Amino acid sequence: METLFLIYHESFEPDVTAIVERHMVVSRYTRIDDVIGARMVKREEDTGERSERQNRVILIVAEPSAITGMLDAFKALRDREGHGIRAFVVPVSRVI
Repeated sequence: METLFLIYHESFEPDVTAIVERHMVVSRYTRIDDVIGARMVKREEDTGERSERQNRVILIVAEPSAITGMLDAFKALRDREGHGIRAFVVPVSRVI
């Protein structure tokens, strides 16, 4: 099993959902909304104004074959758009 951490702009939600549904028998994941990155924190500190928090994170635990298929599709999306999506894969050593 592996965990896919996907960070993306909310405008990619329809694409992200479609990719996950295409590569998982049952699409289950954890989604975190209003994610803010380090540059946004610095901008908020410098200006005193809240940044547009339009990023999301999803965490997916799945078999490596499903993760690989999703990664390929997410890379194609990023290549097409040029920005707005990052992915990291971490091995899962134990699930309780």
